[in-house]
Amino acid sequence: MNILHETILKHPQQNIEKYTLENSQGYSVSFLNLGGAITSIMAPDKNGTFENVVLAYDHAEQYLENPYYLGALIGRVAGRIQDAQLGPYKLEANEGEHQLHGGPHGFQSAYWNVRTEKRDDAAVAVLTHFSRDGEGGYPGNLDVQVTYTLDCDNTFTIDYEARSDKDTWLSLTNHAYFNLSAYSGRNVLDHSLQLNAEGIAEMDGDQLPTGKWIPVKDTPFDLKTGKLVREAAESDNRHIGSAGNGYDHLFLLEQRDLNQIIVQEEESGRKMTVQTSEPAAVIYTANKMDTVHPLKAEQANGPYAAICVETQRIPESLLVPGLPTHRLAAHEAYRSRTSFTFGLV
Repeated sequence: MNILHETILKHPQQNIEKYTLENSQGYSVSFLNLGGAITSIMAPDKNGTFENVVLAYDHAEQYLENPYYLGALIGRVAGRIQDAQLGPYKLEANEGEHQLHGGPHGFQSAYWNVRTEKRDDAAVAVLTHFSRDGEGGYPGNLDVQVTYTLDCDNTFTIDYEARSDKDTWLSLTNHAYFNLSAYSGRNVLDHSLQLNAEGIAEMDGDQLPTGKWIPVKDTPFDLKTGKLVREAAESDNRHIGSAGNGYDHLFLLEQRDLNQIIVQEEESGRKMTVQTSEPAAVIYTANKMDTVHPLKAEQANGPYAAICVETQRIPESLLVPGLPTHRLAAHEAYRSRTSFTFGLV
């Protein structure tokens, strides 16, 4: 196991530092102290060629704005909040009147403290951040710890822990954009998705949850046996069309100790298995991604350039008895785990 560290951009406010976790099989994960943004996951194709399977910007300076939230940690609350209002608290809006992914000063724009540790069987980085009471409009002084671990079994695990001194709302995730075809320039229309979901959250015209769940049976959202992204993008389902002709939906996963999502691409032979303790995940196929913000030249760009698997809690408007919501009681421990295992089809 090995850990590398370098300064990639000197900045008057704070330098952008890059850390790389490596295992003995050649797999590696690179991330920044800015937003905890994952900039690279190197994994081999069926021919043994290692390539980066997450999208990355062409220039380090782009992470200062990061309009796509590429690879970033998302908080305090992932997703959209209608009218930027939670209970009596008015939050910072950043998508019209609404808030998206924690607002303009969310965790994606925070400089995280990083501590690394080499073990015999894993390379580990512990990222910590303190979010003050009232930051972004949210109540409570919040201590957050996120642990990135790359092990010898080619599994990259993200552990989230947090605690607030007031009742608040919290739903943490990571916004990595995966494309298993890597440097081929191919989009993800021929990637397959498999997951066990009971339903999807119904969304209105602003992609805000209405409070209703839609059963997945006999729809493009039934992914229990796997479907190509192309099948959804080319369907006439109105919920697909309203999201930009693809997935941008919150899936309610079946109630298990660990829920599993499988993404694979036949041509490269790569396979990614995601396991999560969370009850839901937003699957986003970059339907509305533009080409204004340049990515690495060898990677796909624009619509369908990647797939995001944003594991998260369930908003109160979609409350399901017995499953974790994004409401967090004062002094209650928040814990969540999502892992990504890379292999071959």
